[in-house]
Amino acid sequence: MTEPTGSTELEDQGLPLTALAVAAGRAVETSRADPLVADPFASALVVAARSHLDLPTVWPAEPTEAPPLQQPLLLASIYIGMRTRFIDDFLQSDTPTAQTVVLGAGLDTRAFRLDWPAGARVIEVDSANVLKFKAHVMSRLAAEPGCELISLPADLSMPWREQLLAAGFDPAQPTTWVLEGLLPYLDAASQRAVLGEVAALSAPGSRAAIERAVALPKTDDIEAKLREFSEQTGLPMSELLARADPPDPVELLEPAGWRCSTHTVEELCSMYGRVLSLDASDEPAERGSSPGETAPDQPNQDQSRGGFVTAWLT
Repeated sequence: MTEPTGSTELEDQGLPLTALAVAAGRAVETSRADPLVADPFASALVVAARSHLDLPTVWPAEPTEAPPLQQPLLLASIYIGMRTRFIDDFLQSDTPTAQTVVLGAGLDTRAFRLDWPAGARVIEVDSANVLKFKAHVMSRLAAEPGCELISLPADLSMPWREQLLAAGFDPAQPTTWVLEGLLPYLDAASQRAVLGEVAALSAPGSRAAIERAVALPKTDDIEAKLREFSEQTGLPMSELLARADPPDPVELLEPAGWRCSTHTVEELCSMYGRVLSLDASDEPAERGSSPGETAPDQPNQDQSRGGFVTAWLT
């Protein structure tokens, strides 16, 4: 695959701007003085795309003085940093499974930057354009995965089970599933279908980390906020975000024998010592502060995020 040379070529190849924005968020987090994540590849992926968007890749000395178009993305990077660290911690906790499936992998680089046990296999599922672009950039960087990495092009809004099996997935073996930044971009029916397949394809000993989709009712207020964010950042959020009746992963998985735990965004803020604010005066005194010690003007941080579910099949 040839390297993109401009925004028109980028868009013609179908590389989602949201995937680039998430990579930029990881780059910003990596650049901070107190990073939750160390992703040495994120910035290179953003630069290689040559997007027409002015995506920040560095946390500025004065975030509140950043250009207005960058401020929403810098704010989003705080959430992306916590989300990334939370799933990193999940993957590296407990007894790892031999196979991991990342549904909607995007420009995630965990296969390259995390320590994987001997014999680990990681299957990344996403569109062909995204996977080819990432593979090209990582090859140019001479980056080597720390596991057996299988890239599987598939549309997760359509049936994908047979493609996964053909790629070498073994449903008889325990699996770790990662659904990060996926469900919010599928409609409710596709979300149910994906979660149903996760349940059907999992052997005992499997586990999952799932970012929930937040219910966004189709109201004039919500539509206006989505349009405003899209206009500020250039990201087509109003077209992509599922708006109504997302299924609860817990309600779908527990009847299939999974043990589930839920985690709010507020809990992650407390766990990692962050608040969703660009104002440094809002930062907690130290990481790991107890619940309730986040900024007083952030009481409803979960209203715009769905939180997470971690699940285990015994």
